Parts: sequence; C-alpha cells; structure tokens
Amino acid sequence: MSDNKTDTPRNSFIVLILFIVLFIISSVIVGSFVWHIPPIDERVKNETEALKTTATIFGAIAVFINAYYAAKRAEAMDKSAEAANKSAEAANKSAEAALINAASAQDKQIAERFAKAIEQLGNEKIETRLGAIYTLERIAKDSTQDHWTIMEVLTAFVRENAPLMDFSEKNTGNSDSLGNSDSLIIVNTWNYQKPKEIEQKPKLQTDIQAALTTIGRRKSENDPENQRLDLRNIDIRGADLREAKLQKADLREAKLQKAELTKANLQGADMFGANLQEANLKQANLEGAKLIGINLRKANLEFANLQGADLILANLQEVFLREANLQGANLRQSNLRGAKLNGSNLREAFLEEANLEEVFLMRANLREAFFEKANLQKAFLIGANLQGADLTEANLQEAIIKEANLQGAILRGVKNLEQHQIELAKGDRTTILPENLQPPKHWQA
Repeated sequence: MSDNKTDTPRNSFIVLILFIVLFIISSVIVGSFVWHIPPIDERVKNETEALKTTATIFGAIAVFINAYYAAKRAEAMDKSAEAANKSAEAANKSAEAALINAASAQDKQIAERFAKAIEQLGNEKIETRLGAIYTLERIAKDSTQDHWTIMEVLTAFVRENAPLMDFSEKNTGNSDSLGNSDSLIIVNTWNYQKPKEIEQKPKLQTDIQAALTTIGRRKSENDPENQRLDLRNIDIRGADLREAKLQKADLREAKLQKAELTKANLQGADMFGANLQEANLKQANLEGAKLIGINLRKANLEFANLQGADLILANLQEVFLREANLQGANLRQSNLRGAKLNGSNLREAFLEEANLEEVFLMRANLREAFFEKANLQKAFLIGANLQGADLTEANLQEAIIKEANLQGAILRGVKNLEQHQIELAKGDRTTILPENLQPPKHWQA
C-alpha cells in the first residue's frame, strides 16, 4: 500500500517534467521563426521541417512514456508472480507436512492393525483366526514394506498348525515295480504310500486353507530377491492351490497328496522328497524345479511344464504326462513304470538307468534324449521320434517301436532287441544297431 502512494506523486512529477521540456522545445522553435522571418518559400520549407521535428519529438516522448509505464507494469507483474510463488511454496510445504502427518498416521494405524491381527491368529475361535488372516492380506496389499513379513507370518502359521508329518509312512514300501537298477528300490521305499492311508487323510482346516489361499494369490512381484516361502515338512494333503504363486517356494518333504495344483506356478521350487501322490498338476509350471526323490505316483501332469526340472530318483509310476514339456529334464534313475507320456516333449532329457517299463511314449519327442541302461521293457514307442537318441545298453525287450524314427539313434549294446522289432521302425545308414541285428532293406531306400 505504501509503495502505491509513493509511486503516484513520482509519476506525476515525471509527466510534469516532460511537458516542461516539450514547452521549452516548442518555444525555441516558435521563437526562431518569430525573430528570423525568411522569405515565404523558405518559410514554408522551414515550417514543414519544424513540424517534422516537433512530430519526431512528440513521438519520442510518447515512446519514452510508453516504455516507462510498460517497465512499471512488468515490475508490478514480477512482484505479483514472486508473491504467487511464495504462496505456492508455502502451500507445498503445508501439503508436504500434511502428507507426512497422514503417512505417519497410516503407519501407526497399520502397526495397530498388524499387532491386533497377530494376536487374533492365536484365538481359539476359527472365525477370529480367519478374520486375522484376511486383515493381514489387506495390510500386505496396502503396505509393500510389510508384504514379506506378513507372508512369513502366514507360512509360519501353516507350518505350526497344519497336521504334523508322520515319518513312519516313508518306510511303507512295495517291491512290485522294480526296474533294472538297484537304486529304484530307494524310490519305491522312499515315497510309496498305501491307497488306504491316502483315503484316510484328515480334512484340511479352514483357516489353514485360507492362509494358503492368501499366500498363493499374493503380489509375488513384491517378494524380495533371494527369499523363499518356507513351507517345509508341512502336511497339507488335499489343499486347494489352484493357480497358486509358489515359484521358488521351499516345499521339501511336504505332504501334498491329492492336492489341487492346476495351473500353479512352481517354477524353481524346491520339492525334494515331497509327496504329491495323485495330486492334480495339470498345466502347472515346474520349470527348473528341484524334484529329487519326489513322489508323483498317479499324479496328473497333463500339459505341465517340467522343462529343465530335476527328477532324479523320482517316483513317476502311472503318472499322466500327456503332452507335457520335459525338455532337458533330468530323470536319471527315476521310476516311470506305466506312465503315460503320449505326445510329450522329452528332447535332450536324461533318462539313464530310468525304469520305463510299460511306459506310453507314442508320438513323443525323444530326439537326442539319453536312455543309457534304461529299462524300456514293453514300452509303447509307436511313432516316437528317437532321432539322435542314445539307447546304449538299454533294455528293449518286447518294446513296440513301430514307425518310430531311429535315424541317427545309437543302439549299441542294446539288450533283448529283436530283428522283427527293427523291421517296423524307421531308420537309415546313420542308425547304429547292435552287432546281432541288420539294417532293414527299406532303411537303405
């Protein structure tokens, strides 16, 4: 307000000075004409020049006045902008303070909700425990920093409250399906369980299932690197884990008989010695999973992805693996007796010393697979692609290899292979046969 009052007389004074200057200049010009009156022609010329000069002076004065007031307006606008910036900065600081206060209040609220939920997990009433589980799930969604802590709490809850594993069941074995390797005895005694014992499994508690569902549908992208869900040694037979996100989970020695794992993501999971007998793993992703010594007897793995999986000493008797992807999988010394792998991809898979007795491998891709010393008695290999496969010292007694492609295959030292079997297969000069067999005539065509 004081600046405006000061500017008003200052502006009036400047205008007055300009008019005085203008008056003096005009007087000088007029005086020059009064005191010196030239001839009429020269006078007209001089008057014209005087008018031009006067117009120029007035124009310059007008430009000066306009520039002056333009500068004043710009100065006023700068001051207004500066004031607006200061107001904006003050507003931003207030907003930041409000956000900090809100975040602090939210953190406090989350901490209170978390503490209460943890307390309720130990409540005797299942309704209270269920409420606690769903509260923890909401907190995990709301707070990224609490996500993994909550997953650890829930996995611990499952481990502590699910039925405990009865290790005596591991010693219940059978000896009716031995292959051509003594190591297969380990497979059968390690994981075999009588059907009656499976049928008598306890029903999974509702709160345990709720916790597993919450774990399975979590935002896995918020999981920290180099961390695994710890679900070791748990008994969750019959659990519903459809589409569960269990990648890299630690499921060693877990009991998952008859569990529902359709489309579950178990990529990179460690399932050493786990029992998944009769489990449903249709379209499940087990790429790169560690499945050493696992029991998958009668499990459904149709269309499953087991690329690069480690299945050494696994029990895969009567497993359903139609059109499954086992490319590069390690199945050394595994038991696949009676397994159904029609149309499956076993390219470059390792099946040394594996038991493949009565296995169904019709139209399967076995290109460049390794079958050294494997047992393929009575195996169904109709239309299978065995190009470049290594069957050194494998047992092919009564194996049906009709229309199987043996181009480039190595059958050196193969046991119990008859000439009539070879006659039905496809091969060429690159096929290496045992010494007692001759290439069929149609191979040379």
